[in-house]
Amino acid sequence: MVWDDAQITQLVGESDMELRIDMWNSPRTYKDVFDETLRVSFKPLSKQAEKLAIPDVSVLQGRLFLSLKAHSVLSNLIKPDGEFLKVNFDGGDGYIFTPLCVAEKLGGLDIQLSRKNEWGDLENLAFHEEKVKGCALFRCEYDMFMSLHCQQIVKDAIEKAGLKGVFFTTDIGNIFSNQFDGNIRDTN
Repeated sequence: MVWDDAQITQLVGESDMELRIDMWNSPRTYKDVFDETLRVSFKPLSKQAEKLAIPDVSVLQGRLFLSLKAHSVLSNLIKPDGEFLKVNFDGGDGYIFTPLCVAEKLGGLDIQLSRKNEWGDLENLAFHEEKVKGCALFRCEYDMFMSLHCQQIVKDAIEKAGLKGVFFTTDIGNIFSNQFDGNIRDTN
């Protein structure tokens, strides 16, 4: 998914970077920033990508893109944990969900087991599960809010509904996880 940065610039200006949803990935509310539906696109970045369908659900910078189908499946599960913004694209309408639950604010980051290497790259990420269990979706500052973590109920709902576009991994400290890793549960 690609933001329509011209529209966002028109709505918030060029000088206030904190209001740029396309440039700023920290968990903050945007409901008072955008009073119109945001435009996004799904531009193929390669010849092979031209054949890919628009996903039902997709993670982008710690946020979720949700098709209307995905929204109907997940909205009641995740709405206590963040906010929805309407988006439209060539194929129709959807939502961006910005999770506002942060593991550190809940005391949920296990600082004994979470590590970065000498260059500041994430090596291991761990949570106190009992402290984050109240959030169906959450993020953490330790990885600069780039990844999105979910409870089993969200994963189960996505799989039961047959939603396409995301993969799951238990290797949450690997910033380069992808669908080819051996410990991935694919929903593509």
